[in-house]
Amino acid sequence: MPPAPRHREETLNTHLAVLLTEHGIDDAEPETILTAGTQRPDVMFTFNGLRVILEGKFADVADAEKVVQADAQRRVDSGICHIAAAVVYPEALRTTSTKNISGVLAETQLRVCTLSEIGATAWSEATPAELLETLRRVHHTMSQEDIVATAAQALSERIETIASFWNGQGATCDRLSELLGMPIHADEVPEVREARRVMSAKVAALVMANAMIFQEQLANFGNDPRVNTLRAYDQAPDPIADLREHWHWIWNEINYVPIFQLGERILAELPVSLPTISATRWLITEAKSICANQSALRHDLMGRIYHWLLYHAKYLGTYYTAVSSATLLLKLTFNQDWPTLDVSTSPPLAEFTVADLTCGTGTLLMAAGQAIADRFVEGRARAGLSLLAEDWKQLHVALMENVLHGYDVLPSAVHLTASTLGMLSPHVTYRRMNLFIMPLGMQGNLPRLGSLEFIGTDHVPTQLSLDNRELQAQQTGVANTFKAEAAIPLLDLCVMNPPFVRSVGGNLLFGNLPERERAQLQKELKVQVKKLSASSTAGLGSVFVALADTRLKVGGRLAFILPVALATGEAWGSSRALLAEKYTVEMVVVSHDAGRPNFSENTELSELLFIARKRQPDAPAGMTHYINLWRNPPTVFEALDLSRRIRDLTPATLTEQTITPLRDLDGYTLGEVIALPASVGEAQWIGAQFAQTWTLRTAALLGTGNLVVPGKPPVTLPLCAVSELGKLGPDQKRIHEGFKVAKHDWSPYQGFWDHNSKIVTTMAQKPNSYLTLWIQSPRGADYGSRLLWPRAGKILLAERLRTNTHRVMAVGFDRPVLGNSWWALQTELSPAQEKVLLLWLNSTPALVLLLSRRVTTQGAWMKVKQPAWAAMPVLDVRALPPATLEQLAADYDRLCEQPLLALAKLAVDPHRIAIDDALAAALGLPDLQPLRELLAREPGLTGVGLFCKPEKISRPPRK
Repeated sequence: MPPAPRHREETLNTHLAVLLTEHGIDDAEPETILTAGTQRPDVMFTFNGLRVILEGKFADVADAEKVVQADAQRRVDSGICHIAAAVVYPEALRTTSTKNISGVLAETQLRVCTLSEIGATAWSEATPAELLETLRRVHHTMSQEDIVATAAQALSERIETIASFWNGQGATCDRLSELLGMPIHADEVPEVREARRVMSAKVAALVMANAMIFQEQLANFGNDPRVNTLRAYDQAPDPIADLREHWHWIWNEINYVPIFQLGERILAELPVSLPTISATRWLITEAKSICANQSALRHDLMGRIYHWLLYHAKYLGTYYTAVSSATLLLKLTFNQDWPTLDVSTSPPLAEFTVADLTCGTGTLLMAAGQAIADRFVEGRARAGLSLLAEDWKQLHVALMENVLHGYDVLPSAVHLTASTLGMLSPHVTYRRMNLFIMPLGMQGNLPRLGSLEFIGTDHVPTQLSLDNRELQAQQTGVANTFKAEAAIPLLDLCVMNPPFVRSVGGNLLFGNLPERERAQLQKELKVQVKKLSASSTAGLGSVFVALADTRLKVGGRLAFILPVALATGEAWGSSRALLAEKYTVEMVVVSHDAGRPNFSENTELSELLFIARKRQPDAPAGMTHYINLWRNPPTVFEALDLSRRIRDLTPATLTEQTITPLRDLDGYTLGEVIALPASVGEAQWIGAQFAQTWTLRTAALLGTGNLVVPGKPPVTLPLCAVSELGKLGPDQKRIHEGFKVAKHDWSPYQGFWDHNSKIVTTMAQKPNSYLTLWIQSPRGADYGSRLLWPRAGKILLAERLRTNTHRVMAVGFDRPVLGNSWWALQTELSPAQEKVLLLWLNSTPALVLLLSRRVTTQGAWMKVKQPAWAAMPVLDVRALPPATLEQLAADYDRLCEQPLLALAKLAVDPHRIAIDDALAAALGLPDLQPLRELLAREPGLTGVGLFCKPEKISRPPRK
């Protein structure tokens, strides 16, 4: 009788990987034992976007549970995985016959403990199938728990309290302002001065907490036992003095100057008082609590708090990226094909470069580093290469010294970037970090534009100044902070969330600077923008897209967060044209989540993500995948899960009669995905305009003259552009330059002022104001009568709408008028033709076309610019037979005085339905009710989200 086999752990690991594959895990990789000298996880796979590692031991190994749990914990702590499962195999499996081992293992109760960034479970027993259910529950818990927000909320509340102790001490706060790069201006008004002082106190407390946390990380994970833990100050009579002395020693003896030198200087400026000592003790306690939860430190915790605290966001346009948004954008970016990203070399990533020209606190750079690390781990595992501590160290050295480049104008933000990135691997000391504080303001007579100084050059030379701190480019590294020549290399990836401020309206460009400096910088920006394919009217985002293009390699990518107006806005046309000419826009992600239309912190403005690859000059552009989210992932773990689901889907197309939904593990619909041909020139990105594929498909086909009601055959309509029927009048700025509005002073010039949704409820309207000539107009006393009034019209088209309250898109008059919230349309149509046009302009098909060309500001609040209206397809009333025209004109007379409900209520509005029915009867259209029901679900129309929990989820039986 042959001897019983005696299996090694590697054999069980292989069979466990096979069993997991049979249960739906596609990429379970068992340890490859034939690769000499390597140390890899026993089993590794991706589970709903999160990387999972299983570590196994036989029960007959001494302290098996303790040993294997320690192995698994190290995997989580190092960041190699999000979840680790420690598995102990029963000793009996060692001698199970090779023929039967898979079947026996499938039914065996294993001892299991799962560990993750949110903690560890107790040891329990589970079969391999039950183990997957356990992992699913852990995944669900992680996706629901925003560990960053929880930690950030606790620390920010503590910081608010602590800062309040110092707010009344103006001199202290002024000194802190100077340290933190918040300059004091001579013309500062009291409100601004108070806001600056409050902010300097808050940021100073944050920098202190950051240094405390970094000290604890060094003490626990660094290579120098002389670094104190925070427990060393539990009984200290004066922890401020002790911390100051220790931080001075750290930055002199170990380095980490940006973190500890700034912290020491802040401690030196604090008032001597018992409340200050108590406040410092509170910060120490909070820092220890945060260090006990390492996962928060991997996701830009300090950046999240800084975003909440920053008082001058409005004027710098610095709405910082949400951590989950950064994770989603960078995971989607690195899910693409990257021939230049080779993780197999040693050292890795010698030539790969990533930059953020407005890096803030480094959220996007950190997410880029983590996404690259994911590829590193997964790529080396598939290739059978080692994952030793030395490999991990080489990766982090390459990331910090070669790959990641950050530039910003705020010293405090860049210092936090240095510590945030350093926190990823505190046991590694770097020679340098490519982080630069860029000059902003006037240097003598020389205007300095921050990172926009790179327009036309790849180096920004250091200039001499009486105040070098703000006006010179400074390089920030772990080892030191020093003035340098800021350089930007040729890039493989430029990732940014640029400032949003624009040169229109209140013109907040450079709004944090004194008025005189602002004017000079704005003038210089106009000069520089002429060198680029950009428009400052759209905002600095357009300028940064064009600047990034000049530094990007062929084959490299742009990954940006920008206002959703990029997709359709007139001012963004030059940016769309640049991308259409040189790039394949691979992916556009839009949030139709009514609660979170944004991807940045502290804003409710609608935004989008886009990824674009720079093509060879003669290469054709590929398809664009539009990801229309119904749920914007609020946590990092949901973002990781979503990125994997997007990667694995085949998108729908316009010509198909199907949709491609994004569903999570429990069956929730998270959004829909569709692929569209590349846009040409300044053409709008219609794929970003709707949450539902069917609505998008209907709008796109209707724009070509084909009305497709879902479930019905297409019907061809005679359409033409509005510009073919008439001329559009002046905008409200020009009207205000020529006229003054009066309610009671008679004038031959009449107007229709404002768009009150409670008053303007019908298609037929009467003038509500008089327009008197503005004699003092800078354009001349006769400007209004000579140039503006000749462009008045009997039809007004809405210039802005809130579709969940406004009721009409166009109104008609019996005489010419001008309006401040409307575009006048002057036509040579007959009265009957104008009536039919008004009927069409308030119908459901017209609403579909308007929504496809709108510029979204926030949810259901939108604008329709003059060029969009001019190009808008409408019913060509000139082509209608006389009988049809007569019938529809009569329908208008019957319905024009009937009050309409809000546009969002079109599916239940009896008079909107009557308009649609009249058009359908006259033009031979199918019943438009399905289209109304479909459109009434659109969040962009209703302001109400689509994401909801299904009542019951049915799943196919498991294998």
